[in-house]
Amino acid sequence: MMMMTKFRKILSILAFVLLGFSLTLLAKPVEAGEFYQASYQTPTPNADGQIIYTVREGDNCTIIYLLTGVPIDELIALNNLGQDCSVYESQQLILATVEPATSTPPGPQPTATLGAPTPTPFDGNGELCVVLFEDLDGNQMRSETEFYLGGGVVSVNNRAGTYSETLETVGGDPNIIEITCFQDLPEGQYNISMGIPDGYIATTSLNISLSVSAGDSVYVDFGAQPASTINTEDVPVETGGRSPILLLIGAVLLLGGAGLTFFFIRSRTNA
Repeated sequence: MMMMTKFRKILSILAFVLLGFSLTLLAKPVEAGEFYQASYQTPTPNADGQIIYTVREGDNCTIIYLLTGVPIDELIALNNLGQDCSVYESQQLILATVEPATSTPPGPQPTATLGAPTPTPFDGNGELCVVLFEDLDGNQMRSETEFYLGGGVVSVNNRAGTYSETLETVGGDPNIIEITCFQDLPEGQYNISMGIPDGYIATTSLNISLSVSAGDSVYVDFGAQPASTINTEDVPVETGGRSPILLLIGAVLLLGGAGLTFFFIRSRTNA
């Protein structure tokens, strides 16, 4: 009978040890979340002078307004939308209408005198505008109540190594200030890096790559919020880390199992 009791104690100790070891192994790395990056390139007017925006998955009128700057009331009026401004994926929306390019008038045209060919001048430059906004709600998209944040440093470099410039972001009311823009960018692939002010934590990726074509106006938003507003429960765990709660539970069970084992060995020795 005594042997059976000792055997049951040994089984209980082994069960505690195995359970603690299993929970420690289950504390798998938690991958850091990916950031959403909002960017928008101004489309070229079509033959009728219309600037068209194609609705993407997840878009609504508020997102389209934030990306393009076209007020929601104007979107409704230009596209005969309902008052709820309901849109669907792949829908073609008119953002504005400009004067179409004038065609050659009919009739005989004067014959030009032939001469030596000369290269045609071509403006192969674009524009890149970058803002850093105070992402107070942490949703990675700027709302109308979130102002631009000054004191950030943005660097733009092209992969060809022919362009490199660094500017400082401007803070304040988006309806009043002039945002930071890089003018006359040659066509090509660019890397954009944002340095945020001290006391802030990024809510979006701080490094992105994009292409700039001739005549493009590209806008990129970066977000950051004061470190004091970050909820530690929402901060992503570094890649390769382990869940602290499961590690704590596993450690407690392992210590408990080790204690019971020591107590059992001492009991047998004293017996």
